[in-house]
Amino acid sequence: KSVVCLCTNAVSVLQWKFQFQLWTNIPEERISCFMSDKKDPLHPGGCVLITTYTMVSYSGKRSEQAAEVMNAIQGREWGLMLMDEVHVVPAKMFRRVVGSVKAHCRLGLTATLVREDDLISDLNFLIGPKLYEANWMDLTTQGYLANVQCVEVWCPMTGPFMREYLTASTARMKQLLYVMNPAKLRATEFLVNFHEERGDKIIVF
Repeated sequence: KSVVCLCTNAVSVLQWKFQFQLWTNIPEERISCFMSDKKDPLHPGGCVLITTYTMVSYSGKRSEQAAEVMNAIQGREWGLMLMDEVHVVPAKMFRRVVGSVKAHCRLGLTATLVREDDLISDLNFLIGPKLYEANWMDLTTQGYLANVQCVEVWCPMTGPFMREYLTASTARMKQLLYVMNPAKLRATEFLVNFHEERGDKIIVF
């Protein structure tokens, strides 16, 4: 049986492909990627397909090549559906993925089994119960995760932004104002410069 591996973005697709090549003896011609800029044909025998949730759930008009690959995906009976960052699956768009791809077994992976909405419970229905959970403290002591130091930085709003915030008529406008608060951007810039000088690796969300 073949395996379909679903990721959140194109970078993850390429990372998964590299890991399959690194840790398995699957021939390269049996590992296919299905992304907006790379649409490998599926091997007729057992294969691994790596794609994104968005590519599979897209309901608009597709190019001829993309439609051909998508038809092959939906027409095949997959042995395993491997879902990376599975906490995003309950979102409405991603539920279509689970419904449109036939797989005997579904396996979800995530480091954060948490959602801000109440849809995390849908995973039991869409995939099944949680089978294994690693203790993050054990992973840290074993060197798999970095030691974490959490710091909260309060950024007061600038005068003009605060005046607009207090008189804003919609919640959306208030959100835009506190997200784009110049004081937050300056604090972020300071922190990035500080950590660059120390040679730290930086991710800004």
